[in-house]
Amino acid sequence: MMRRRINTQASLIILIATMLSAISCSRDYDFGFKDLCFYHPHTAPVEVDIDWNKFRHIEDPSGMTAYIWSQDPEEEAHSEVSHNINKITLNLEAGKYNAFVFNQTAAEYATLQFFDMDDHQKAQVKVAPTKSPWYTTKLPDSKLGTEPEWLAIGNIEDFEVTEEMVTIAEEEFLAGLPEANKHAKARTVTRSQFNIATITPVSIIKQVDLYVHLENLVFLRSGLGAIEGMAEGCYISTRQTSSQIVTHSIDSWGVKYDIDDNGAENLMKGAIKASITTFGLPAGHTGSPEDNILYVRLLLVDNQTLLEMEFPIGDIIKDLNSYDGTQTDENGNVIWPEVHVYWPEPLPEVEPVGGTGGAFDVGVGEWGDEIITTLPLM
Repeated sequence: MMRRRINTQASLIILIATMLSAISCSRDYDFGFKDLCFYHPHTAPVEVDIDWNKFRHIEDPSGMTAYIWSQDPEEEAHSEVSHNINKITLNLEAGKYNAFVFNQTAAEYATLQFFDMDDHQKAQVKVAPTKSPWYTTKLPDSKLGTEPEWLAIGNIEDFEVTEEMVTIAEEEFLAGLPEANKHAKARTVTRSQFNIATITPVSIIKQVDLYVHLENLVFLRSGLGAIEGMAEGCYISTRQTSSQIVTHSIDSWGVKYDIDDNGAENLMKGAIKASITTFGLPAGHTGSPEDNILYVRLLLVDNQTLLEMEFPIGDIIKDLNSYDGTQTDENGNVIWPEVHVYWPEPLPEVEPVGGTGGAFDVGVGEWGDEIITTLPLM
């Protein structure tokens, strides 16, 4: 008898709670009853257009990720992944929000690591650490970092979902419900899409083209290099680089011969060239030459003679962070900064191994004891 009374009381409590819920969150509608709270979406579908035109000439994304933060500190951030790269629809409650989008997903990047993605201001992306079989960093507090893959980011702050938007969305939702006495599922209705913004992502990754000009180029077998003092990462919401630094190693070079007056390649003069990707220059960069050092190691065709020099280039690349891939020439090709340094003397005329002619090898060769020379820029 006592158990039956307790069960009756529990059922009564649940019934009262349900009625209060219906009273506190309901809307009069000609169904002959009050629609319960769980029928209401309480959100508005807001649409954000994504314009990739300032990034497509670098890479055409096949997907994207959006992160959304409510400005209500008690609400958690959430993310949306979409293969529709042109727009994304978010069902949001009334309030103010911040958001950013980037190409692909965090898990798809082998060279990048994402941190503090639950905090709009602290969210950061960094290059993944790496190791080199031949190079050790020389600047204090620096470490070796991978060259980052292309990453474009677009931001929007302080966008608002109004109570009016939510009300309209709820009314349209309820208009699609069947009459109560038919006990059928809600039928599909067309809901308003509130277009609130267009986001235009741009690349936060930069490219630097490096040229080391040489004479007696025919005596060069292979080259290696490294560039010190680059930014480890950047804050996503502001696209500003962090103050931590990394070194990027350069394990292969191409060769570009000078052209003589007859239009033929001059095999004795030219440059070795490498292109690296990077987040750019760290916060606090002063623009002085010593802020960034380009190390170059050359192995000659005798497979014994090893030369190394240091080129201070911080002043040459001091404007690197102003490049974002939107600067193009008249043919639509992206313009990236170039660094040109010059070896002070012709390479020694050494005897090739086996007495045969030499050939430039872009890969990593056999390296002996290093010879270090500091060279001011010419």
